[in-house]
Amino acid sequence: MTDLQLVRGILDNDERVWRFICRNMKAGIFAKVRETNIFINPQDLEDIFQESCLILMQRVKEERFESNQKNGIFNFLVTTGNNLAKNVMRKKSKVTLEETIPEPDKKLNQDPEISAEEKQRTQNEYLDRIYSSIPADCRKILKLSIWDRKPMDDIASIMGMKNADSAITKKSKCMNKFKEIGKMLIENDEFAEEVVRNAVERAALRALLEEEKENSDEGFMMAAFNPDDDEK
Repeated sequence: MTDLQLVRGILDNDERVWRFICRNMKAGIFAKVRETNIFINPQDLEDIFQESCLILMQRVKEERFESNQKNGIFNFLVTTGNNLAKNVMRKKSKVTLEETIPEPDKKLNQDPEISAEEKQRTQNEYLDRIYSSIPADCRKILKLSIWDRKPMDDIASIMGMKNADSAITKKSKCMNKFKEIGKMLIENDEFAEEVVRNAVERAALRALLEEEKENSDEGFMMAAFNPDDDEK
């Protein structure tokens, strides 16, 4: 697959693209990261790969990824993985008696020593916690709507609801629930739908990557991706 096809698939939440990346790039990314971080352990590598994929998705969605360079996605994941690995090894080299979680907005917005990427990463961690805190049926309906992009009629059928209007009402309540919990953790008066969408997409991608890891561990492979599908 070309980078252009991969970027197009990432924008469309096409799970086949992420499976392609896992099955065709992951081993090479691991090898490259190990070259410069020889003491990194396998579990840290898995976590780093997942985080690199999440960052890639965010860059693509925000139109901040250049897809016109050869092997651009592979090289981006390697570079990002190396940076994350260095942070992991640096943290492990520092022995502290206790860890504290910074105050969400106050710490993020006022500390000049925190980079924009660190702020975003910390913000994403809070959003992940918020998403995992809402009821399971809310997580399901938001995933079906935002990640799977199902029509409301289909969502109503899947969720056992009367009609599309019922699904729309339920989704609205779930969005409000997310915002309600969110304001308990993050001081933000503008909890826009985009913020919720980002959290849902991150959770869905993380679940997919975990599934791919389990399939790989078990030696099980699903149907191979056909790049010709994107040309139709």
